[in-house]
Amino acid sequence: MDTRIFDATPTRHERRCAQARALLMPRAPPAMTSLHLPYIRRLMPTFNKPLLIHPALILIAGLVVTRGFAIDRLWADALYRLEGGHWALRNAWFTARLLHEYGQRFSIVWGVGLLAFTALSLCLSRLRSWRRSLVCLCASVLSSLLLVSLSKHWLALPCPWDLQRYGGDLLGHAYALYPGEVGGCFPAGHAAGGYCLVGLYFLARDQHLQRPWLWLLPAAFIGPVYGLAQQLRGAHFLSHDLVSAALCWFVSYAVFALAGAGRKNAWPAHATHPAPSVAMETKRLSE
Repeated sequence: MDTRIFDATPTRHERRCAQARALLMPRAPPAMTSLHLPYIRRLMPTFNKPLLIHPALILIAGLVVTRGFAIDRLWADALYRLEGGHWALRNAWFTARLLHEYGQRFSIVWGVGLLAFTALSLCLSRLRSWRRSLVCLCASVLSSLLLVSLSKHWLALPCPWDLQRYGGDLLGHAYALYPGEVGGCFPAGHAAGGYCLVGLYFLARDQHLQRPWLWLLPAAFIGPVYGLAQQLRGAHFLSHDLVSAALCWFVSYAVFALAGAGRKNAWPAHATHPAPSVAMETKRLSE
């Protein structure tokens, strides 16, 4: 009789299979005390999203620097002095006509083009894989501009040219509210026409394109150019542009995140590889 039938000692192959299963089996999270459990579980998903937490930290740091260290005032003072103690470029052709008026028209043109291309993707089967991303891009652009526009009407913060310090009529500072006297100055609406293009970055990630950061270049160029033009005209402080850029980023992130919530691994943080099977791990251990 073969005594191996009654032998309970696992064979070498069985031990290797058990080791492979142990490696592939997900490990339970470490035990937490009841004091931290309800809070840590809610906060950790947020801290694990660098596209959300890092821009938020940059925004906070930027506001602390521009307002806490008076960078807004110092930068506006420098521009005001360079223009001879008045806003000489307020009605200049380069800033008022080219970068502001024609810049608005350019934003309208590419916006209409985006809507047309999105509508075309709904009709052509070859663009089917781009439909969802294009719809999200349209939604993020429109939502960003709408939020900035509503904020400009709700918040009665002054422009530099409104303050007596820069030739205006208001005796006060840049962060005071003047309901019924000023409006349409905060955040920067014209610069938002460039910053809303950060949605292209999220589109590139959604489509798993190589080097998605390159798709940030349009927003990184057009937004600051529009913003600087308005600062030279005395229409905005530096922090106005910072807040506009942040709003456009967070709105774009939210739109693509909500749209991709139902699709597994919609935004991989890096290139992923398929999980090894038990057979592959067993073969590796036996080598």
